Amino acid sequence: MQTMIRDYSYDQKETIKGFFTDKEWNAIDSALQDFQDYGDKESALVDSIGDKIFELFGGLHCQGMDD
Repeated sequence: MQTMIRDYSYDQKETIKGFFTDKEWNAIDSALQDFQDYGDKESALVDSIGDKIFELFGGLHCQGMDD
């Protein structure tokens, strides 16, 4: 399923980021890293999701965020 790309405001991004704690974002990131090993389709899906998370955090990758 293809999602629409849209520009979110700063406040909208902050709301989305606030859904999870830093530890939970790290768990999501770790789970995605494991999932990408399931195959080519899964790896492509993880790339797409990772790009969105990367954008959400303003270019800061989840891994290594403060606990």
